[in-house]
Amino acid sequence: MKGLIKIMDDEKYEGYLIDFISLLKEQAKEAKLDADKPEKGLDDYNQGRLMAYHSIVSLLKHQAFVLNMDEKEIGLADIEPERDLL
Repeated sequence: MKGLIKIMDDEKYEGYLIDFISLLKEQAKEAKLDADKPEKGLDDYNQGRLMAYHSIVSLLKHQAFVLNMDEKEIGLADIEPERDLL
Protein backbone atom coordinates (compact mmCIF):
# COMPACT_ATOMS: atom_id res chain seq x y z
CA MET A 1 0.00 0.00 0.00
CA LYS A 2 2.87 2.37 0.83
CA GLY A 3 4.28 1.99 -2.70
CA LEU A 4 0.92 2.84 -4.25
CA ILE A 5 0.67 6.02 -2.18
CA LYS A 6 4.18 6.99 -3.32
CA ILE A 7 3.19 6.50 -6.97
CA MET A 8 0.03 8.56 -6.48
CA ASP A 9 2.06 11.32 -4.82
CA ASP A 10 4.57 11.28 -7.68
CA GLU A 11 1.74 11.62 -10.20
CA LYS A 12 0.21 14.46 -8.20
CA TYR A 13 3.50 16.37 -8.11
CA GLU A 14 4.21 15.68 -11.77
CA GLY A 15 0.75 16.97 -12.70
CA TYR A 16 1.27 20.04 -10.54
CA LEU A 17 4.62 20.78 -12.18
CA ILE A 18 3.27 20.35 -15.71
CA ASP A 19 0.23 22.55 -14.98
CA PHE A 20 2.42 25.17 -13.29
CA ILE A 21 4.78 25.33 -16.26
CA SER A 22 1.88 25.58 -18.69
CA LEU A 23 0.32 28.49 -16.77
CA LEU A 24 3.70 30.17 -16.38
CA LYS A 25 4.33 29.97 -20.13
CA GLU A 26 0.92 31.50 -20.85
CA GLN A 27 1.65 34.38 -18.49
CA ALA A 28 5.15 34.85 -19.90
CA LYS A 29 3.81 35.05 -23.45
CA GLU A 30 1.18 37.54 -22.31
CA ALA A 31 3.91 39.61 -20.66
CA LYS A 32 5.84 39.58 -23.95
CA LEU A 33 2.78 40.87 -25.83
CA ASP A 34 2.27 43.61 -23.22
CA ALA A 35 5.94 44.61 -23.35
CA ASP A 36 5.88 44.79 -27.14
CA LYS A 37 2.99 47.27 -27.25
CA PRO A 38 3.84 50.63 -25.74
CA GLU A 39 1.45 51.92 -23.11
CA LYS A 40 2.02 55.30 -21.62
CA GLY A 41 3.26 54.95 -18.06
CA LEU A 42 3.50 51.14 -18.17
CA ASP A 43 6.57 50.60 -20.34
CA ASP A 44 9.00 50.10 -17.45
CA TYR A 45 6.53 47.89 -15.56
CA ASN A 46 5.88 45.69 -18.60
CA GLN A 47 9.59 45.36 -19.38
CA GLY A 48 10.35 44.45 -15.76
CA ARG A 49 7.55 41.89 -15.71
CA LEU A 50 8.85 40.34 -18.93
CA MET A 51 12.39 40.15 -17.58
CA ALA A 52 11.09 38.40 -14.45
CA TYR A 53 9.42 35.73 -16.60
CA HIS A 54 12.58 35.44 -18.69
CA SER A 55 14.56 34.78 -15.52
CA ILE A 56 12.08 32.21 -14.18
CA VAL A 57 11.82 30.26 -17.43
CA SER A 58 15.61 30.32 -17.82
CA LEU A 59 16.02 28.95 -14.30
CA LEU A 60 13.44 26.19 -14.88
CA LYS A 61 15.17 25.14 -18.10
CA HIS A 62 18.59 25.20 -16.45
CA GLN A 63 17.40 23.07 -13.53
CA ALA A 64 15.74 20.61 -15.92
CA PHE A 65 19.06 20.28 -17.73
CA VAL A 66 21.05 19.85 -14.51
CA LEU A 67 18.62 17.21 -13.25
CA ASN A 68 18.59 15.47 -16.65
CA MET A 69 14.83 15.97 -17.04
CA ASP A 70 13.19 15.74 -20.43
CA GLU A 71 11.96 19.27 -21.23
CA LYS A 72 9.31 17.84 -23.53
CA GLU A 73 7.82 15.75 -20.70
CA ILE A 74 7.42 18.75 -18.39
CA GLY A 75 6.33 21.21 -21.08
CA LEU A 76 9.46 23.34 -21.42
CA ALA A 77 10.61 22.26 -24.89
CA ASP A 78 8.48 24.78 -26.76
CA ILE A 79 9.79 27.96 -25.13
CA GLU A 80 13.22 29.55 -25.40
CA PRO A 81 13.75 32.55 -23.13
CA GLU A 82 16.28 34.23 -25.42
CA ARG A 83 14.06 33.84 -28.46
CA ASP A 84 10.58 34.16 -27.00
CA LEU A 85 10.97 36.49 -24.02
CA LEU A 86 13.35 39.22 -25.15
